[in-house]
Amino acid sequence: MSDTLQIKSVPISRRDSFNTRDKQTRELKPFYSGDIKILLLENISQKAVDILNKAGYQVEFHTKALDKDALIEKIKDVHVVGI
Repeated sequence: MSDTLQIKSVPISRRDSFNTRDKQTRELKPFYSGDIKILLLENISQKAVDILNKAGYQVEFHTKALDKDALIEKIKDVHVVGI
């Protein structure tokens, strides 16, 4: 596993991203990774946490699943949830 993240071009389509007839692509626009909050649950590997932290993301991780009320509260302020 590499310790770097790569952003690639992705296909776009008016109907959906799986339309193989549409060969048009666009570059993803860069963003400041420090603005992105990631919540990782259920014992995600420490290597994954380290890679995301090194890339500048705000990472919160828990070794177990959260109960319903805690999860609802936590996901209010995050952009990504990883399980």
